[in-house]
Order: sequence, then structure tokens, then C-alpha cells
Amino acid sequence: MISDEYNGDDPVSRRDFLRGGLGGLAGAAALAAGLPGLPGPNAVAAGLHSREAVAAQLAGRRPADVKSVGLEPGRVRLAFNENPLGASPAAIEAVLKHQDWMNRYDYTTTLQQAIIRHHDLDIPRPSGFDFKATGDRHGLMLGVGTTELLQILALQALMKHGEVVEALPSYGQIIRVGDELRDAGHGVQARKSPVLPDGNHDLDDMGRQIGDRTGLVIICNPHNPTGALLPHERILDFIDRMPPHVLVAIDEVYVDFVRDPAYRDFIEVAKERENVIVLRTFSKVYGLGGIRVGYAVANRDVIYRLAPFSMGLLGRNVLSVHAAAAALGDEEHVRRSRQAVWDGNDYLTAELERLGARVIPSHACFLWADFGRETQRIVRQLWSRRVMVRAGAGQWASPNHIRVSTGSREENEAFIWSLERTLG
Repeated sequence: MISDEYNGDDPVSRRDFLRGGLGGLAGAAALAAGLPGLPGPNAVAAGLHSREAVAAQLAGRRPADVKSVGLEPGRVRLAFNENPLGASPAAIEAVLKHQDWMNRYDYTTTLQQAIIRHHDLDIPRPSGFDFKATGDRHGLMLGVGTTELLQILALQALMKHGEVVEALPSYGQIIRVGDELRDAGHGVQARKSPVLPDGNHDLDDMGRQIGDRTGLVIICNPHNPTGALLPHERILDFIDRMPPHVLVAIDEVYVDFVRDPAYRDFIEVAKERENVIVLRTFSKVYGLGGIRVGYAVANRDVIYRLAPFSMGLLGRNVLSVHAAAAALGDEEHVRRSRQAVWDGNDYLTAELERLGARVIPSHACFLWADFGRETQRIVRQLWSRRVMVRAGAGQWASPNHIRVSTGSREENEAFIWSLERTLG
């Protein structure tokens, strides 16, 4: 078991100081020049120019220095792909505006209408007394995050057909449902398709695993946990080759962080095809992971098939509905969140590669790093320093890997500081 006990930060050693490359006259020159992040003349006059103090400045930010949004000071949580900037300010304002409504169930169409406008769905009359909305062609379903929607997809496909296909490693909700149903005595199977060395889905292998009993194949793009991105055309070709009884789910939880400006998502495909469904969330770029809101877009008949497996109308709450609807229009927060992730990924990639890890280029708010050796001990030690990341062992069957979520600048620096001292 990974310990969450905090054992304190290591003191700065003489070796760390020398590694920083500042000492003697060189240190004096740097201080005189007023380099960013180093103490200036006033600090020197105050007696803060000791070797230890200068070394501490050069060594980088420590976990104890970090103040993260939504966490107590001194904790670095880079394990759950959360937005380091926090929630959309528009969402916070909406929650405050509706805080006195918490005694009421939500029967508004606020969120449905916002999503319909956002994706230009042909759904003219959504109902406040329904968790789904449909028009003549298009359909929309709300969920408790995308996790509930994945659960619905797995249950419907396994109960009706018997088999599903998902990549390995992956988010794993489809596999989990299949394995638990099988262990409970149901004659179902969740097939696992290993990802390619570049972190992408092996679409050829997934195609070979599809048979008469397959009801669902899921593609997470960008992929979790690798951050890899498949081109739109390759996935579209895969969809074209699917037999009509197979539903293709495209999980686009991380699509807002894609760095390729030419990339096209699959909302328009889902609006027109009868065997495609797209999943989206408010947990990532909008910063609303704690309020649990997701949605799916598909042909209306797909939504009708999935509806019996949903929590139904009361699977949403009045604050989350208004927060998500407001966040959907907060383009400035989306822009800032996206840029923070891109900048963080660049920094973390360079630092991890400097420390000897192989990093897959990421189009998501995390990095997948191969250290060439088992990482469970590394992750335990990081947790003991109050730095949380995810080991690749266990569910992901990738014992040499670590997935690190992209944090704020100070969180990223504290992670690298701690990792350097853990690796030795």
C-alpha cells in the first residue's frame, strides 16, 4: 500500500549545492546581477547569503512551498488530472447565485440548452423532467461525469451482446464492469487490446477482436493514460469498417488540450452516424471535477437504447447544472487552462527526459513517462513527500511507467524537486 505519511523534505546537501553551480565569487556575481529567483542586495545585507540559502534557492520549489487551489498548503496532487487553475470563475459565480436553491430538485433545461447551443444540436424542445433530450435525429444524455456514461455503455453492450473491447492501459471503466459481471457469474467478456509503443490504440488488433457478440468498442482520444492522439481519418476509417451491431464510443474527455490545430473531433460524426457516440466532461478544462457532470452526444436511437441503464432525472443536482452551463461559455478560462497545460507539459517533458525517462508527446493534461525500471517504489517515496502521482503497475499493467498530471508551475517544480531526490 502506498503511504500518504509525510516525512518532511530532505535538507539541501553539499552535493546539491555544488550541482546548482553557484559558489564563491560566481555566487556573488549572480547575486549582484539580481538574477530572477535569487536573493537581492537587501537579502544579502540581512544575512541571507549563506551557501545553504543560495543552494535552497537554486534547488527548486519544495512541496512545502506549494499552495494549490482546492488543497491544503504543502500538498502536491498530480494523480487525478485535475485543473490546477481551479474552477471556471463563471461557474463559481453561478454556484453562488444559486446557493439558496439547494433545497430544490433541478427541473430546468439550463444545461441541456447550453450544450445544444454549443454543439448546434437539432433538439428543439428539451424537457426539464428528463435527463436526456432528443430531436428527430440528434440525442443528448447527461451523466454523473463521464464515468456514469461509461458504466451505462458497458452495461447495455454486455447485457445485450456479451462482449466489449477496450485498450490496455486505459481509463478502464468498461473493463472493470465486464470483469465484475463475469466474476458475478454472467457470461460476458471484456477484451483488452494492448496499446502500441507510441501509446496509441492498435486499431488493427481491436478490429481482430470484434466478433458476433461484440456490442461496444471504446476509443479514448487523446488516450488516457498515455496522452497519445490518433488522427481523425484513422478512427473514421475504423468506424467505417465496423459491423452495424457494434457501437463505437469516442471518449473525448481530454480533447480540449489537443495541440494539433488541424485535428477534428467526432461530434459531427456522432450527429450523423447511427453507431457512434461521443463522451465529454466538465471535469478537465472547465475545472469542475468535484461536481461530476458529463454528457454524451449520439443519434437519438442510441440514446434511447442507453436510457434504461441510467440513474435518470435525479442523477444531477441544481448547483452542478448551473455551474456547468456557465462554464461552457467561459472561453477565457478554457484558454488559460489550455495554455497552462501546454506550458506545463513542455516543462515536465524536458525535465523528465533530463532525468532519463522516455515521455510520449501528450495531447492531454498529463504525461506518461517510462523510467525503464519498476516505479512502484518511486511513487511510494514521492507520496511520502506529499507528492501524489500514479504508478503504472496494477490496473495499467505498465510497471515501468508513471503518469503525472500537469499541475501549476509551482506544483510541477515541486514534483521535479522531489523526483530528483527520490531517484538519487
